[in-house]
Amino acid sequence: MRVRALRQLHFRNLTTADVRLPDGVTCVVGRNAAGKSNLVDAVYLGCTASLPSGTVAQTLRFGESEGFVGVALQVGDERHTVEVGLSVGRKSVRLDGQAVRSADVARLGGAVRIAPEDADLVHGPPALRRGFLDDLLARLSLRYALMLRGYHRVVEQRNAVLKRSGADATLPVWDARFAELGDEIDALRRRALTRLAPIAGQAYADVAGDGKRLSLTLRRSAGGAALLEALAATRDEERARAATVVGPHRDDLELALDDHDVRAYGSRGEARTAALALRVAEFALLEERHGTPPVLLIDDVSAELDVDRRAYLMALARRTPQALVTGTEPPPDADRVWHVAGGRLEVDDA
Repeated sequence: MRVRALRQLHFRNLTTADVRLPDGVTCVVGRNAAGKSNLVDAVYLGCTASLPSGTVAQTLRFGESEGFVGVALQVGDERHTVEVGLSVGRKSVRLDGQAVRSADVARLGGAVRIAPEDADLVHGPPALRRGFLDDLLARLSLRYALMLRGYHRVVEQRNAVLKRSGADATLPVWDARFAELGDEIDALRRRALTRLAPIAGQAYADVAGDGKRLSLTLRRSAGGAALLEALAATRDEERARAATVVGPHRDDLELALDDHDVRAYGSRGEARTAALALRVAEFALLEERHGTPPVLLIDDVSAELDVDRRAYLMALARRTPQALVTGTEPPPDADRVWHVAGGRLEVDDA
């Protein structure tokens, strides 16, 4: 997939309304807070109809209540347009002029964004790692995306029942549906890890070269118990907390180096490399699923990366039909260098 054009209005500090994006590696250079990350995030939003971080309100320029991001995409011989309308507390998505869900855009191929904050995938809370896995699986499978949405609705309903005092005759009904969807989600996650784990492990080995083995494990909040059994065992805790305390929404993706938890025992460099390995695996699985590489977005390529990791990223960018790389200084092997200052992009077509 390739992005042929980007249009935006009131997206953070960006002031350039229209940008045509060529093939190859385009590097955007600017000082901190110049708008480099905002450009990357706008492209990512257009390619996936999903925000890489933050809320819709945080994507709008200060003082504005509405905004817009649109992209023209080429997928093989097909052309598509994705338009994302932004307003405080609301996001609307149109694909080729038709209102759709964000998950419907995923079938086009999408984009992979690599950024300094990816280290939080390792050091951050379980919700970030779980979100990484769910987001990837939702883009690989519309069925998974719909199933996950249904599961979260059931959790909300169960929690509402648990907040009521006394017994509720509807709880067994929600329990059954919860276990049905939860077991399917758990099975699909485990199946995906059989593909994700070896790719991430190889990427870590290629970058780190330290002889350590990266492994990925799904740690279930229910332990080895079936979900219905786990619900029964935690009923008193559920009542006390008025919340569902076991299930896929409480599971974690555990990263280990030679069987030692990276979060607890890994160095900052090891954590950065492990996070990079996850993104490389994401890129590989999306390429495998769609038969074409996704758009590669590398934000702040020089931030906290040593020479080897920067070289690995740039080699990946060079193998990708279209990559957008940002930094305070241009890498030596970009096809072109653009500049951004104050949200305004200066494009050099030479």
